[in-house]
Amino acid sequence: MCEGPSRISGPIPPDPTLFPSYYKRPFSGKESKDHEKENVRRIKEIQKKCKEKERAQAQSQPKPVKALWKSQKYENVESKVKAKLQESSPPPKPEALKFLRAYSRCGPGIKPCRPLSPRPARTKGGADTEAPEALGAETQIQVEGKSIDFIKHNACNAKRASLRRSQSLQALAELLEQKHREQEEYNAKQKGHVPQYLLERKELWRRQMEERLRNLPDPDTPPGHTMMPEGQRLETLGNLKQSQEHLLKDLVMLPVRADTLSMQKRRVELERKLSQIEEAIKIFSRPKVFIKLDS
Repeated sequence: MCEGPSRISGPIPPDPTLFPSYYKRPFSGKESKDHEKENVRRIKEIQKKCKEKERAQAQSQPKPVKALWKSQKYENVESKVKAKLQESSPPPKPEALKFLRAYSRCGPGIKPCRPLSPRPARTKGGADTEAPEALGAETQIQVEGKSIDFIKHNACNAKRASLRRSQSLQALAELLEQKHREQEEYNAKQKGHVPQYLLERKELWRRQMEERLRNLPDPDTPPGHTMMPEGQRLETLGNLKQSQEHLLKDLVMLPVRADTLSMQKRRVELERKLSQIEEAIKIFSRPKVFIKLDS
């Protein structure tokens, strides 16, 4: 026995490492199995295999072609297409056999021979002396048809051929030339000249300004008065001058010695009217004449 209080506060669990065979769970002879789930999975697999088999059979068998509808009216009429297919095709033409065939235009059994190595560059003098040789080569090609050197022939043609520009460059050059002509025409006829519509607009603005100034009230107009229009003033002035001329003629026609009372009254009346007309002429000769408004 041990002395002192014990430190064990509960039961002591067994140690399985001491007897492992004793604590091992016994193996059951038959495990439980879910037969319902297994049967469903098996049925799905069988259905999938059947569908794949039917699909493969449908793809391997030829599909039946639906017969075209044909009227009974044409049952005894034979097809023209079938008759043409049964006819024997005509023999091909000899020109068609050589169409696009290499060396077909060089004559029978003749092929162009090419130089084995490139020739050295020729000088300018050599190019001039080669022109008759090139003409001779052309004659040889057309007449004899033997030993044709296409590289030499093409080189000679390339020297004599003119430079051909692309359509886009030609169109650009024509457009630039047209713009240059239009600019020259503009500089000669229109540049530095005021357009006609601007001149007309300027004249219209001037007339509108004059009309506006005429309609403005005159600052010199006294209250209760208005300025007489220019046309009316000139017309009144002309009438006054005519009246003055008539009165002067009447005054001249009077006798020098007017002893009678009527002649004296006539002379006084004419002189009074002349003085009034002279005062009126002085008034209407002014640039501005004001008329009193009726109250």
